[in-house]
Amino acid sequence: MAISAPEQGPSADLVALLTRLADGMPRHPRDLPPDAPTLEKALAEAKRWGLPLQREEGGQLRLRYPYPPLRAAAVAQGAGWDTADVSVLPWCDSSNERLRHGHQGPRALLCEGQWAGRGRRGRHWSSPFGRHLYLSLSWPIAAVPEQGSVTLVAALSVHHVLHSLGIPGLGVKWPNDLWVNGRKLAGILVEAIPQMGQPRLIIGLGLNVHADPALPPAAISLHDASVRTDRNTLAGSILGQWETDLRRYGEEGFTAFLSRWQAADCLAGRWVQVSAPDGIRHGRAQGIDVHGRLILEDESGLHAIATGEASLRPAVAP
Repeated sequence: MAISAPEQGPSADLVALLTRLADGMPRHPRDLPPDAPTLEKALAEAKRWGLPLQREEGGQLRLRYPYPPLRAAAVAQGAGWDTADVSVLPWCDSSNERLRHGHQGPRALLCEGQWAGRGRRGRHWSSPFGRHLYLSLSWPIAAVPEQGSVTLVAALSVHHVLHSLGIPGLGVKWPNDLWVNGRKLAGILVEAIPQMGQPRLIIGLGLNVHADPALPPAAISLHDASVRTDRNTLAGSILGQWETDLRRYGEEGFTAFLSRWQAADCLAGRWVQVSAPDGIRHGRAQGIDVHGRLILEDESGLHAIATGEASLRPAVAP
């Protein structure tokens, strides 16, 4: 799903060129900015970034998608949303970052690729073009919620959609990943924007969908799990489920989701390692509490661990 991102982003010329070619249709260079010398540089830069920008016979340029491209109208239809509230970009730094300064109402942004996506604990990621699902949602809220519990709700929504596809070994790993038989399928980042007037949540999802030889052994895609699906349909279903679950969360709180967590928790009862700023702990994962905190049992008893800077991984029992 991701590789380490370079420190410097792409040139404005390349971004502009990709935007003009986003529909995948061939166009002659004379109909495109910038001028010819800069265009040659943009083509060379696209190659360095691994972007499928090609010059075809007759000199036309085309952005060739490895799989059917994302379409705002199709995603909106699947979610039951107005098309105006869904946007698709061919390439951006971070879909979460783009939504931080958007309008107040519910809004979704999808990108075919990202060069500076962000994960938990300050990680920066680059995401390959046209293969996976990079989706962010801006959602207005009455008050800033508990970060841990709302992250779990967002993950459970995605789990609900994917579970309907019949994926064996699918589960949620506290606090924000979806796994299939111990391999990472998706990750979620939730950010609260406590701005004046109307606070918002920004929920970002990176989900491995199609075949991708660059995926590390610890990751898995839906294709690897023998699931064939359309990204537009999948994104629409996830947006619709997020809307349903976030409304319920706002009305009933996290206790309404505890039974769903128990069914989805892929590390319940297992020996785990928790890494946090104050050190590393080993113990047995014993589910979560009503605040979404991990309950870790070790020789000294039970401990509630908040998401914050903590990370969790399976471990071998002593």
